[in-house]
Amino acid sequence: SQPTVIEFVRGWLCIKKKSFYFRLRTLFLTIVMAASASSTTAGELKVDVVAVGVGEQAENGMEISVHYEGRLNDGTVFDSSQPRGAPFSFVLGTGQIIKGWETGILGMRVGEKRVLTIPPELAYGVKGAGSAIPPNATLVFDVEMVAMAWPPKLEAASNEDLETALQNETLVIDIRRPEEWRATGIIEGAELVTAFTKSGRLHPEFQQKFSSLATNLNTPIMLYCRTGNRTTSLGNALLKQLGFTNVGHLESGIVGWQKDNRPTVAYQPE
Repeated sequence: SQPTVIEFVRGWLCIKKKSFYFRLRTLFLTIVMAASASSTTAGELKVDVVAVGVGEQAENGMEISVHYEGRLNDGTVFDSSQPRGAPFSFVLGTGQIIKGWETGILGMRVGEKRVLTIPPELAYGVKGAGSAIPPNATLVFDVEMVAMAWPPKLEAASNEDLETALQNETLVIDIRRPEEWRATGIIEGAELVTAFTKSGRLHPEFQQKFSSLATNLNTPIMLYCRTGNRTTSLGNALLKQLGFTNVGHLESGIVGWQKDNRPTVAYQPE
């Protein structure tokens, strides 16, 4: 759940006091690392295409799936996706992977294979990574593009879109609180599942009630609240954190619905 503003400020002040010596130590280490890095000539990423792919090219923001094998310069394999039986997936351009991959995978197509020779400056640098990758290691990766797609985004729905949703298999949910339902009425056919308390925290019963309705990550979902603010936050969380693939929200909320003289029915508590 989200902390309140007061809790956030108190926590920040506490962390600030306790981190004084930590920040001095971090500053010292940063200076030392910078000095070490400056003494090393920056290498260049080498990209060799060994098999041509098909379809669109990989772009920043896409969800990417690749198979790969990583080796040191002496041929020692330190990691591979093939034995795990599943490709490695990430969003390109968001810092989830090393810089050499961010650049070297751009423009790949499905089925394409590349060999990336990555200097330490674009990999794990002077630190290395655990016992497998020593400091200042140049890494060689065989990379095969398996799949790519633009991640689903929250769809901003109009009143007409919501009417259509009510007529098909879309799960329409009013995420407001009971006092709001009583004040304005509800849109007939919508499920009533309160998402947030008055303080802005996730409602303790939301997860159980929502899960009983949305039983599949591909369930088409349409959310609405008062003006669209809460559904924007919740909708993006469902997509990005929980993996739902088809989520929309009434952009103007029930305020816009009623302003357009659309019908509502009285709220009847269970």
